[in-house]
This record gives sequence, structure tokens and C-alpha cells, in this order.
Amino acid sequence: MAQVGVRVAESAGSVGPAPVDVALNDTGYVEFAVAGTSVAGEFRCAECRYGAVVQRVLPTCPMCGGAVWESRGPLGFFRVAD
Repeated sequence: MAQVGVRVAESAGSVGPAPVDVALNDTGYVEFAVAGTSVAGEFRCAECRYGAVVQRVLPTCPMCGGAVWESRGPLGFFRVAD
């Protein structure tokens, strides 16, 4: 648990709100990879948000030259009907 509070400018006789306990949820974190890393998945450039599907080494972003990519998850595989 972490405490979250609000700091209020102090004045005579005033007391700010009391801190409250808030559970921190870290399940929404994002994984990052840098250009030159061997990967397979969907990625977005951290600089310009350009999207790419990569099954090899991550390149630098072709749009802005950025070297940091945000992982959007593994590749989705599907079967083509016969």
C-alpha cells in the first residue's frame, strides 16, 4: 500500500486532507526493447508511435529514427482454412 495525499498551502488554523491508503496496480506495465534486439511480435516506436510487426532484429524506426520500441505483444498465429 502507498499513501497518497494532497499538500495544501498552510494557513493559520487550516489542516489539509488526511492521506489515504491506495493499492498500486502494476499489471499495466509496458515492456520496451531497443533496436538491434532479436524479437518476434508487434511493436510501436516509443518516439512517434509507428507500428511494426517484427520476426527478426528490431530496426531503428523508419519514420523518426528512434531506437526504443514498446512491445504490443507476441505475434498472433492463425491457421488458414484448407
